[in-house]
Amino acid sequence: MDRRPGAFRLLRQAAGRTGFAEVRVEIGWNGVVQRGVVWEVDPLDDTAVQPERQPELAKAAVEGATLGLGIIAGMGLDVAACTVHLRWVGMNVVDTEATAMRAAACAATADAFDLLDRFEISRDAQGWRCEPTRQ
Repeated sequence: MDRRPGAFRLLRQAAGRTGFAEVRVEIGWNGVVQRGVVWEVDPLDDTAVQPERQPELAKAAVEGATLGLGIIAGMGLDVAACTVHLRWVGMNVVDTEATAMRAAACAATADAFDLLDRFEISRDAQGWRCEPTRQ
């Protein structure tokens, strides 16, 4: 199965707050494996987010990759048989919140599709977000 990597490191400051999250993904197409988003972070990797220790951040990474797939589908690409494999999810205790993780995972997914230039990262009162670039 052909897999393409994508990665994004959110390290920004907005509204007096610093946000950090880093996500690495691989996308692949194969009708046999699970479609959508699959958590494949090495459970022995102490440098990565783990669902048992940081459940909110792990959930946000899955949500962000899922959001990215949905936006990409809305751009006209067929992602029905696509799987996003979350390979590494990084955080730090001070600057990582769920919205930053969600935005980074969405952007990493866009990067794997070579569409990152059609997305933007911003922050508002609800937190960090990754959205299609406004025209």
